[in-house]
Amino acid sequence: MTSKSIFKKGSIITAIVIIALLAATATYFFTNDKYHINTYIPKEEQDSLLVNIVTYMGVKPRNTNWETRHETQHRDFYIRQSKDFKIHKYFVAEDGFHYFYIIRPARHPLGNRRAIGGRFKVDDQYQLLAYEELFVTQVLEEDYLKEISKGLFEAMIQNNLDEHLNNRMIIEWPDDRLKYDREKKEWRYDVK
Repeated sequence: MTSKSIFKKGSIITAIVIIALLAATATYFFTNDKYHINTYIPKEEQDSLLVNIVTYMGVKPRNTNWETRHETQHRDFYIRQSKDFKIHKYFVAEDGFHYFYIIRPARHPLGNRRAIGGRFKVDDQYQLLAYEELFVTQVLEEDYLKEISKGLFEAMIQNNLDEHLNNRMIIEWPDDRLKYDREKKEWRYDVK
């Protein structure tokens, strides 16, 4: 084998490796998944949007309530907390509602994650309007939460969650006692 043919083989292999790496990179960065947040929200706005969501669904700072949790002095608290939350599914419907399926931390002997599905609208600054959580899963393993996400998410978008809400192995809330309060934007026992 001549050095010319060895060089030619090496160039072909190098080209194939480069093409494969470029294809993998393009797939990673330019997803066409209709339920991926990159399809709807610019990358530079996603972190801020997540912090806005965590302000509602996360743990509130000490000595705050549903009325005071949005005060600016608490923003850093929610920014730190948001690092443990992941928007797994996201979709914007024609009526302007943004649907989400977020996997978040939970503390329980049976697992350390749970998912929350809900919806909201946004203004031009990505501030949340009409925010509401539609379900909260049991505390489960993250891989299982991802596995069941598509069915739950699509049912939520289609306003067809009833059969899922009765499955107590997956859905923890709402239940007979705990409901989501749309005014206070939190799960409560005193909702009629």
